[in-house]
Amino acid sequence: MRYDKDTDEELKITFCRTCKTCPSVEIRVDSKEVIIGGEKEGICRFDKEEFEMLVEAAKSGVFDKYFNN
Repeated sequence: MRYDKDTDEELKITFCRTCKTCPSVEIRVDSKEVIIGGEKEGICRFDKEEFEMLVEAAKSGVFDKYFNN
């Protein structure tokens, strides 16, 4: 992952280190939503509560069985 912006006010991470077309995650202190994606691949918007639920589900391993180990 590439950290495009990491300040006290905003975090923007791109999933790929080398290209500029991979989706990103953008979260800001002054916004009620988290944006995933980009212009080319499409944008998905979560409110922060929904995004937190997704993060907690991922941390709990709910998606693990879908990855090759």
